[in-house]
Amino acid sequence: QVSFRYNHMGFSNNMGLIAEPSGTLTLDPKAPEKASVSISFPVANLRTGIPKLDEHLMKPEFFDAAKFPTATFQSTSVKVNGESADIIGKLTIKGVMKDVTLHARFVGAGMNSFMKKDTVGFDAEATIKRSDFNMGYGVPMVGDEVALQIAAAFEK
Repeated sequence: QVSFRYNHMGFSNNMGLIAEPSGTLTLDPKAPEKASVSISFPVANLRTGIPKLDEHLMKPEFFDAAKFPTATFQSTSVKVNGESADIIGKLTIKGVMKDVTLHARFVGAGMNSFMKKDTVGFDAEATIKRSDFNMGYGVPMVGDEVALQIAAAFEK
């Protein structure tokens, strides 16, 4: 799950979700610093709870979803600190690639009794500037900084 939050005209902190991201994790528990993660986010699955806003966000001044239907993150390195890590990588939105660091925390690992698969989970967060990805429409009235929160579980 990917959620986002941004300031709207100084009156509220609007939120939204991007449903059904997918990805892969390569992880050796004995060498977590060698981990690699790749995530794909279907832009059309973005939901704010305000249908007209969702429609507006798909237009060229924001995500330009017809031309750029997917956003991606590909890790380049991992710096481990106990049960947390900084996952450094390349975030691509609207055809623009920028360096981003995800601050991740280990949640848990073990057999998922429902799926009958070994599973490992993490929470991560980062702050990005939408203007860095050619989505500066409405800045400064609508905040440039977007807080991302990611809840991920990977099955073996």
